Amino acid sequence: MSETSNNILSLSAALPDAVEFKAVYDQGNSFFNIEILDDPILGGVRDGWCIDTDREIDTGIDLPGFDKEGTTYSAKVFSSYEELPPELIGEGVIENPENFNKVNHIINQNWADRDLGDLGTVTFADIQRAIWSLLDDEQSTNLVGQESEGFWSQERVDAILADANTPEADAFVPEFGQKMAVILVPDQIEDGVLNPDAQIVISEVELSKLGDFVFEDKNADGIQDNGEEGIAGATVNLLADVDGDGTIEDDEIIDTTTTDHDGNYEFTVIAGDYKVQFETPDGFDMASPANQGSDDAKDSDGPISDKITLEPGEYDPTIDAGFYKKKVKIGDKLFYDENDNGIQDAGEEGVEGGTVTLFDAEGNEIDS
Repeated sequence: MSETSNNILSLSAALPDAVEFKAVYDQGNSFFNIEILDDPILGGVRDGWCIDTDREIDTGIDLPGFDKEGTTYSAKVFSSYEELPPELIGEGVIENPENFNKVNHIINQNWADRDLGDLGTVTFADIQRAIWSLLDDEQSTNLVGQESEGFWSQERVDAILADANTPEADAFVPEFGQKMAVILVPDQIEDGVLNPDAQIVISEVELSKLGDFVFEDKNADGIQDNGEEGIAGATVNLLADVDGDGTIEDDEIIDTTTTDHDGNYEFTVIAGDYKVQFETPDGFDMASPANQGSDDAKDSDGPISDKITLEPGEYDPTIDAGFYKKKVKIGDKLFYDENDNGIQDAGEEGVEGGTVTLFDAEGNEIDS
């Protein structure tokens, strides 16, 4: 099995600073859908949830036709695993950010439409109320009066919360193929004060992964040939544009892992732009030439890869690196020293078929 790194920092470092989005009414697997409009990586429609019950979000619904155009919001973007700025924490905003691990656990448990027997089937409203309960101190008045209609049930909400209030959920970090809550904070004004009417929302984003192989390139041709084995214990660094200057620098390391026994490695990340940096393993001298041949799955990409752009849920297993040992040659003639002076004099011929043995510095035979 590959060594997989899932550092929390790598789940946030490549997120854009801001996006534009619309909230779209949809009674499906979430409270509403979020359509991210202008980002080449995160753009698209995803499940969305509200964070605070004191604010509103315009989903575009205009009964009875459901055809009203919703508001386009400009929003700052945060990972649910990063330290949030002070203005986002407290009454009227995100009151319990320490519970985001539990929220991430909830959105990865496939609660929607789950049959709870006598309690009925879990609705998106049950899930939303559970999220409100974890993040917002105020008991929501939204949806009150609809419990009797089966729109939501406090018993089902309690079942979701019971599953979330466990040590496993409290320490939850999503893996590849699972989703992470990305926080969208709409319409911040210049002095950092939040628009009191704009709802802070969660957009679910599926995690991505990249990897996966460091190998001994015995012939130093930059291609994984048959019989060229992996290198165990090699150090691999993940790079991203941490300072936001548009360039991924060699020292912008956000995560580090080592290859497993077979030379494999993986990083689980949020969608975005990355580079992979391979350190020269012990006992090796040089990285193989990069991008040789026509098969990207077989070439070497070290010592630092080109920029890798991952879409949500994408797995790129082609980021590999070969390393080789410089070879030396010793020799080259066994001869008859007729006058026993230790010098090859003119006319002293070579010995055919003589046995020559190579020893290491400790006197151990290594070749013959």
